[in-house]
Amino acid sequence: MRELEIKNVKTAQYRDFNLNLIYNYIDKGEKSFEFQRSESVSPYISGEGKLSVNFYTLQPGKSNYPYHQHTGNEEVFYIISGTATLKTPKGDINVSEGDVIVMPPNENGAHMLTNNSNEPLFYLDVHTVSSPEVVIYPNTGKVRILTGDMQKSFKIESEVNYLDGE
Repeated sequence: MRELEIKNVKTAQYRDFNLNLIYNYIDKGEKSFEFQRSESVSPYISGEGKLSVNFYTLQPGKSNYPYHQHTGNEEVFYIISGTATLKTPKGDINVSEGDVIVMPPNENGAHMLTNNSNEPLFYLDVHTVSSPEVVIYPNTGKVRILTGDMQKSFKIESEVNYLDGE
């Protein structure tokens, strides 16, 4: 059974993530998806619960993830310090310290956070964890399916007939 957890953004242990390296996509894209993340509470780690709580640091010029929308998970960002640009379906929005951003699990919740300032951005990310989860990438026509240990990405136009091969 999971215990009560108390974490502090100032003392949290962070890990570096560079999605461009993880997915072997160096020099192929114009954006750099790099961040530091501290997994404070996560069902991926404990095997229990429905919430994931992470502190993020986003350095100047970096984005957190490609522009995407969730279909099952809700997500909330709380900006602890710094400023960034939040890409949304209605255009770019400047966000700063004290802002709370709620992304619903539909096309209205599509988002990408980019630090266009000269200072680091610190924020808290709280999201539900459901499996399976389907993530849609509106700009590139991709879909990502996540379930258990499996994560696969596809181009939406690569659809096959439901009965193909049956």
